[in-house]
Amino acid sequence: MDKIKSAYEMALQRFNQRKEVPQSEIERMEYEPAGKALAARFLREKDFDLLAEIGKYPENVRQYVIEGAQETFLNNIYLPVDRLSLESSQKAMKGLSLLKKDRQSLEKAYSQLKYLFQYYEQALAQTYSQFKEGFAAKINATVKSLERRTGTKLKADPEKQPGFREEWSKVLSMLNSQYEVPLKEQKERLRNIK
Repeated sequence: MDKIKSAYEMALQRFNQRKEVPQSEIERMEYEPAGKALAARFLREKDFDLLAEIGKYPENVRQYVIEGAQETFLNNIYLPVDRLSLESSQKAMKGLSLLKKDRQSLEKAYSQLKYLFQYYEQALAQTYSQFKEGFAAKINATVKSLERRTGTKLKADPEKQPGFREEWSKVLSMLNSQYEVPLKEQKERLRNIK
């Protein structure tokens, strides 16, 4: 006959079956967040010496700190929707450059990334121009109707009309989705550079 186990016995059995977490994994969990924090400080502070701060960590855990910093830098490379996002990406790329040794591969990847950014900026400007013209044409009929009723000449700026920002946000989201895949691929290339 099977013996019915008490809750204590079942818990003891589960405890004995658990796997030991290797020391390297414990160190990774401890030091990667430190690297992420250092990278965040580098992105925020103008004269932050990232390499000096990383150098303060013991040699055996330094790689985990670097991996954490790398993830933060990669997460801060965005499509250049505006000047601020471009500056943020450039600062993240500068920080990433400090962590990498293979300069030739890094420069090649940065060249491809800059090309992607330029191509995106051109597409963004063209898409915005076309969207604005299309939106202006849509509201033009309404403006002409109002002019006939009021008898005065009206000038309507499409950017200030209700719905412009919402519609533009949808169009921008569709444009961004086309560029997110190549951006992700470039980030993966950067991640794999030693």
